[in-house]
Amino acid sequence: MSQQKIIVPVLTVDQLEAGLMTLRESGHDRSIFWDEHVLAFRQTVIDAIEDTSDALRSPAVPLSWRAMLEEQLDDLRRYVELADRYITLRQALPRPERDRLH
Repeated sequence: MSQQKIIVPVLTVDQLEAGLMTLRESGHDRSIFWDEHVLAFRQTVIDAIEDTSDALRSPAVPLSWRAMLEEQLDDLRRYVELADRYITLRQALPRPERDRLH
């Protein structure tokens, strides 16, 4: 039995900025926004972790940048943990309860 891999597109910088602007708008339901975008956000952060890890492995990265990149890597990992918790919590809700939140 083969397992299908779900491909989640990453967000572009423009999409991330548009999402932040949407979240700042008053009256916008944040749960709807995150329900629609959490998987893409999570995948974008995972890609950023991979890129940052690759940069840290490069001997060409100056020492002054290394500390900054390591700090950013910690932040990125926390974002993935937050996304995972959100996904877990949403999946734990019974379907009618999830629908009622919208």
